[in-house]
Amino acid sequence: MDTPGFPSGTLDEDGYPIWLSEMAEEEPNAILHLVRDMSPDEVLRGLEADPSAAVPCTLPAERPKGVSMAKAAFGSDSRAMSVLLAGRIGGWTFVYDDAGATVAIGGLPILRRILGAAAPTEVPESAPEGGWDATSDPAEVLSAAGGPAITLHECINGLTSLTYAVNGRAVFRTNSDEVDGPFEDELPAEVRAADDAAGTIAELAFEPGERDPSAVARFACALAGASWTMADLRAAPLRVVELH
Repeated sequence: MDTPGFPSGTLDEDGYPIWLSEMAEEEPNAILHLVRDMSPDEVLRGLEADPSAAVPCTLPAERPKGVSMAKAAFGSDSRAMSVLLAGRIGGWTFVYDDAGATVAIGGLPILRRILGAAAPTEVPESAPEGGWDATSDPAEVLSAAGGPAITLHECINGLTSLTYAVNGRAVFRTNSDEVDGPFEDELPAEVRAADDAAGTIAELAFEPGERDPSAVARFACALAGASWTMADLRAAPLRVVELH
């Protein structure tokens, strides 16, 4: 299976970038951050993780059952809120968050209180003033410190969303409900090229002429030229760190 930007062997049977589907749990709530011209340490720090706590790792030879590749690489007995796997291929650093804790910069205190609360719907006492409204978009924060940044969130409810930011400002957003367009704003050239590279896999679409559900993930990876395989990841220096 392939598209203009993803040659044979880089997509799984569902049209999803194979390195991401191999990384995830069976029902993922995962986030991928891709940032150009920043080191893994810088990206981890921007995501409120401690780079000094990150340790080198080797990915398992096969996809583990019941846990993500990141957690298996750290130690499947981890009780962390999320395990972050960081590496760099070419000019792009990636951080894979296996449980979606980096959905918002400034949101970790809120998540800690929610996960530890008996009543998850209560507003956490330690939340920033304004709650989630006071947090920041990760792609915007990372792009303000480095080059273009992409955040891909595959939510457990089945919605996959994408934010692409440049110089601290989101210039394009879409999700798996809206990826067919039409997009309201004129697309930057690199977004238009990634849209073309992501392509359409007609036999996987729900309706004729619609994009298939994996198109947003291909779109995000195409923006970074990340048509990678697990062999590409295993050849890169990788580190993992827990978020508690």
